[in-house]
Amino acid sequence: MLRPKALTQVLSQANTNGVQSTLCFSSVCFPCRPQEGRVAITQVANLLLCMYAKETVGFGMLKAKAEALVKYLEEPLTQVAAS
Repeated sequence: MLRPKALTQVLSQANTNGVQSTLCFSSVCFPCRPQEGRVAITQVANLLLCMYAKETVGFGMLKAKAEALVKYLEEPLTQVAAS
């Protein structure tokens, strides 16, 4: 089973090369004002994975990091959701 501390450590590993924040949550609400930077949002198990990066981070790099996290977390998070 995936422990919360382990999940936090895995998510924080993506915070390099301009990626400033990586989160998993069950719902999302963004402010109605423009934000500076780049955001990638994708689904992993029954959660949303959100990555926020500096404007200098390429969309390809942001997408690759998000896809790698989804691949790594899909099975353990699905098991947690099923229990």
